[in-house]
Formats: sequence, structure tokens, C-alpha cells
Amino acid sequence: MLLFFFILFPILLMSMFGYIYPPVPKSNLNTGSIGTAFPNLPVSLVKMDDGQTANLIAAQFIQISQQQGLFTVSESASYQAARNQLVLGNIKGIVIIPQGFSDALVAGQPATVQVTVDETNPTTASVVQSEISAVFNLIGSSMSAQNIHNMDGDRVNPAFIMQPISVTRIPLINGVSSSFQFLAPGFMALTVITGSLQGVATAISREKEQGTMDGLLVAPIPHRSIILGKVAAQTVRGLIQGFLILGLSMVLFGVQIYGSPIIMLIVMVLGTASFVGVGIIMTAIAPDQETAQMMTLILQFPMMFISGILFPIDQLPGWMQYIGKAMPLYYAADALRKVIILNASLVAIMPDVLILIVYTFLTMTIAIPLFDKAMRR
Repeated sequence: MLLFFFILFPILLMSMFGYIYPPVPKSNLNTGSIGTAFPNLPVSLVKMDDGQTANLIAAQFIQISQQQGLFTVSESASYQAARNQLVLGNIKGIVIIPQGFSDALVAGQPATVQVTVDETNPTTASVVQSEISAVFNLIGSSMSAQNIHNMDGDRVNPAFIMQPISVTRIPLINGVSSSFQFLAPGFMALTVITGSLQGVATAISREKEQGTMDGLLVAPIPHRSIILGKVAAQTVRGLIQGFLILGLSMVLFGVQIYGSPIIMLIVMVLGTASFVGVGIIMTAIAPDQETAQMMTLILQFPMMFISGILFPIDQLPGWMQYIGKAMPLYYAADALRKVIILNASLVAIMPDVLILIVYTFLTMTIAIPLFDKAMRR
């Protein structure tokens, strides 16, 4: 078993990194081609101007986005409704056509499109911002060509001819957004979950090899008490490590917390509990401590890359995204980012919380009888 996992590990890493860095098609605005490594990202369009020109530009944006596979565009009735969808993680950006957009273009004046992006992920946010700008630059170039063709020298506005439509960004949160804001919640979740996984697997397998587990098993206590003791110990240890990472991030990198510490605590407890069961299952299967450590390494190292901790999960192929989203680390990191960066409420992260609860229940349901059976051998 150890040899199998030793050979599997480098093959898994090579396959994973090969998909994490996919080739990006080249863009050529002269031919109207916009390349992307994140196809069909969901965005919402909010039209605050119902003028004919605004409707025409909005239709062109939707058409170009869909034809080139850049965005899947839905429409929202208001900016607040679209913002709620962004906080929930259902969309990656918001495109706002503000009031007065049609009047400005009809009057020969530059008009502005406003954009809000998901700031919990700087990489995706940058891509969404640049691609939306590229689409409107493409639309604006077409308008410029038409304006030059119909140009009246006495009434020409140079700014309107050069750039009829510009794109400005509306921040989703106040303050300065940085990559540290994205990384800190992810590493908190990673530290809590992998620490509990590695800790419980190592502790139990070591006690099995040293014989101290036999002493616990013959003690006049239920076997479930042993498991609950391990769960409690690793949960407390994980919480201490997680908040230590957050505190150091605030001091060293200026990370700001906008959300509730109580909600953060709930997410971290559930994240720890969800993987303690996995660690017990691995320990019950592994014949010795070395194999248990290799099995946990095989799980936790790739999980760090495909669960959205270091790289946006949208960059992965569809089948690998399903694997990443099948791991509780993805949901723990997603919930912590929304709480820390977006000040999300418990209701807003309830889908993540429910999945962590289900994962905890399922893994512990499997782990307890499997542990009993393994200890009776």
C-alpha cells in the first residue's frame, strides 16, 4: 500500500499542475477575438438606463460575451439584488449601465459603464474586469469607426471619438483589496482542516504501533469516547492554529476582518470536525504510521491546489472542479472568505455550512464502526 501511494503521488501532482496552468488563447481586438482561461464565467447585467442606445449596447455585450464564451450573462432588476448574488457566489461580476448612459452617447459625450467584481478572489476579479473592459472596448471601437465616418468637424468631441465607452470599477467592499485578503482565509481553513487530518491520523496510528491504544481499548470506557476525545483535542488544536494564522496575517500583512468572529468560529469548528472523520477512516485502513502519513499527504497536498486555496477553482477543467468541490476544504475556505472579506451573515454562507455539517455526519458515521472493527482485529 505504501509503494502504491508513493508512486501515485508524483503522477497526481503532474496531472494536477498540467490542468492548473491551461493554455490561454491569444486576444486580437483587430479581429474582435478575446482569449480567456476562464470561459463562461457568470455575470449579471443591471440596466439602470432603459434608453434605446443603452439597450443596444447591452444586447451587444451579451452577444459578444456568449459568442466568444467569455461570460454567461443574466439580468438583475437592481444593483443590490445583483450584489446579493455576488456575495452568495452565484456570479463573478456585475455590469451596470447607469442612468444617463443613452443621453451621453446621443449627445456625443463619453459614457461610463460600471463594474463590480468578486473581490474574494483577486485572480478571477482581475480577469472579469479586464474581459468586460475588452468587450466594451470592442463595442466602442465599432462606434468610433462609425462616428469618424459621420464626423462633423465643427461638432466633434475628441474624447468621444477616441473612447466613447469607458469602464470604471465600483468596489464591493471598502478599503484596499489585496492578495493577502484572499490568501489568509484560505490558509486558515487549510491549517485547521489539514492539521486535524494529519494530527488524528498520526496520533492514532502511532498509538497503535506503540501499543498504548491497546491500553485505551481495555479501559472501562466506550470506544466512542476515545474517538470523541481525539475529535475534541484536534478541534481545539485546529482553532488555536487557525486564529494564530489570522492574527499573524493582520499584523504582518494588514489583513482586515469585516465579519463576525462567532461565525468564523462556527465555520472552523465544522471544518475541523469534517476532516477528523476522514483521518480516523485512513488510520483504520492503514496498517502502520508511515502508510497513514503518506495517505494523508496524498489527500491534503493536491487538495490545497484544487480547492481554491491558492488558485481560483474556475481555472480548472470541469471534472476537476467537481473533485475540488467534493472536498470540505473548498466550502470552509469559501465561507471564511465571505465572512472575513464581505462581512457575510450566517444566512449568506448557509449552503457552505450545511455541506460541512453533512460531510461531518457522513464521515463520522463511517469512521466510528470502521474504527471499532479495526481495533478488534
